[in-house]
Amino acid sequence: MRKNILPSLLLFTLVFLCHKVSAQNKALIDSLRQEANVLAYSNPELAVERGLELYSLSKNNPSQQVSALLTVANGYAVLKDHDQVLKYALKADSIAGENKNYSDQIRALGFIGGQYQRLKLSNRALKYLDRAYNLSIEHPLPDSIQYIQGNILFVKGLIKRDNLGCEYALPNFTEAAKVFRDNLEKKLMNSSMAITLNNIGDCNFQLEKYETARQNYNEAIAFASKINAVKNTAYSKLGLAKILSKEKKHTLAIQKLEDALRSVKSINDAGLKTELYKTLSENYAAVGNNEKYNTYTKLYFEEEEKLLNEEKKSINQVANNLAAENLDKRENQKNTYTYIFIICGLLLLVILGYIISKILQKRRKIAQKKREIENTSKK
Repeated sequence: MRKNILPSLLLFTLVFLCHKVSAQNKALIDSLRQEANVLAYSNPELAVERGLELYSLSKNNPSQQVSALLTVANGYAVLKDHDQVLKYALKADSIAGENKNYSDQIRALGFIGGQYQRLKLSNRALKYLDRAYNLSIEHPLPDSIQYIQGNILFVKGLIKRDNLGCEYALPNFTEAAKVFRDNLEKKLMNSSMAITLNNIGDCNFQLEKYETARQNYNEAIAFASKINAVKNTAYSKLGLAKILSKEKKHTLAIQKLEDALRSVKSINDAGLKTELYKTLSENYAAVGNNEKYNTYTKLYFEEEEKLLNEEKKSINQVANNLAAENLDKRENQKNTYTYIFIICGLLLLVILGYIISKILQKRRKIAQKKREIENTSKK
């Protein structure tokens, strides 16, 4: 009796421990995923670190691997490290494609389209966005990730704004905001709402609808503050400062800008800092503070040069990748044509061989007939 109980007890203990380890592992993965997503806009370096940890813990779960890789790519996007963004996003797309997980593919393709848009490569961006959209029509997204439609609409809005203007972009931005608002049970949607509202605010500012733009920026701050998205808040304050400048309230504008600049001091974002330095120099010039004007003008040019170098490096890298991709295509075409040429050559040889054999056969028959005729004549 005791002999039977001991193995059963050991087995029960083993199963219990395995279940406990599995549950702990799942809890760790869930915790890392939530932390990484929230950190992307407040501490992108740590978000990348957590995303890589999540990836290493998800070896047997391709969908979690895709999520982890896109989290890493998003962290690098905030850091403006475009080479790393494409590296991890393309890897995510590859894993999703290999496993025929259409929802993950749509996420990855939409993300890659967004990245190419940031690099102002609109045609390339639309190629990926259209693939994502077509897949979402063929394989509708589950309710839990309907927000991805919002991402696609948002990026298409950015492309329309760059190519056609704000009048054409605003409907896409507004529709994207509606999708994000319907999915606010996901904490990350607060950041998506803040980013979208900031872009809507920029468009309304450009269209000289200043009061509407002010409402957009203030609402963006409310969403960003829920997840401590420092960069999003700083960008909203930049927008509010520009409105104050238009109203000739330069002292209040300077306060907003200085506050925004302090909040992003340790964040590596040349684009945002360039805008802050430029707007600060303009406002200090307006109040007659030449010392501050010179200081921020100098910082603006330094940051602008840094930004141009980053963009040049990224575009060169993308251009090299595209050139390599085109070279591979040409090599593949060349190999295809070579195979076709060899096959056609072999077929031609077979046909020639067949024709020659038929000619020789016919000649032998003619020669034989001649001999028969000659023999008959001799007789």
